[in-house]
Amino acid sequence: MIDLLAKEYATQKRKKLFPLTVLVGTGGTGSALVQQIAQMYQEFDDKGFLLLADPDTIEEKNIKNQLFTPGTVGKKKAEVLAKRYSSAYGVNIHSYTKDYVESVNVLQKLYNPEYINIPNFSSIDMMVLPILIGCVDNNWTRKIFHDFFNKVPTLLYLDAGNESTKIPVDFPTRPKSEWTSQELIDYNESGWTGQVVAGLKINGKTILDPAAVRYPDILEDDPTDKQPSKLSCEELSASDPQRLVTNRMAALSLSSYVAELFDCGTISNSLTVFHSRKGYMRSEMIPE
Repeated sequence: MIDLLAKEYATQKRKKLFPLTVLVGTGGTGSALVQQIAQMYQEFDDKGFLLLADPDTIEEKNIKNQLFTPGTVGKKKAEVLAKRYSSAYGVNIHSYTKDYVESVNVLQKLYNPEYINIPNFSSIDMMVLPILIGCVDNNWTRKIFHDFFNKVPTLLYLDAGNESTKIPVDFPTRPKSEWTSQELIDYNESGWTGQVVAGLKINGKTILDPAAVRYPDILEDDPTDKQPSKLSCEELSASDPQRLVTNRMAALSLSSYVAELFDCGTISNSLTVFHSRKGYMRSEMIPE
């Protein structure tokens, strides 16, 4: 277990965290996670910061597995969630919808105190902790997260990844009722698993390896893994179909890390894998 409030990670023992959280991706996993984190943020009053980064617009298809309603179609996902949960829980939630996070410079801007204008940013009793939560469905963006982790001195980087379902290339043009037996088997046996990786760096020292070290294939060149802003409408429509229950389990797994961190100032696990059909989560504990 890692105690981030201990002297080991600061010049003196701290009493409380000052979390600077940027959550990138507000789709199936991210939209579910926002509600949970926003509720947790109530305990910090104004001594913390939460920003949602996603330029995507809500479409009708999103209502099936994301926390949006028909009345929000056509609006920005991050803006809708920020407004909804700021009002519900009385916390300050910001949104960034200008463009996709496709460079380290964009991430740095989101953490810049001059940009976010946080009150009480510095306090002798607080451990200021930048937190990056990745809820994206592509390794192109994860490479940016990895570069950011390597560049900054201090960061907790939580990354969620889900297995996609295997569906025919002509879906939804050819409905499920017309699938072959093998196509149905492939679909039924896929899309249930995922993982959350906790990467931690304090004062330039890597304490826990980030996602791309635990899963090196993230950094491999893949011609099918395109820059999000370069995807066509057809590619966006067909990209990475995921199950509702798997997204919810990913959000629950992420929230367990955040809840422990906010309540205790500690991190007990470095990796969590889950299977939403079998209904289990298994974590890799950090040695004492």
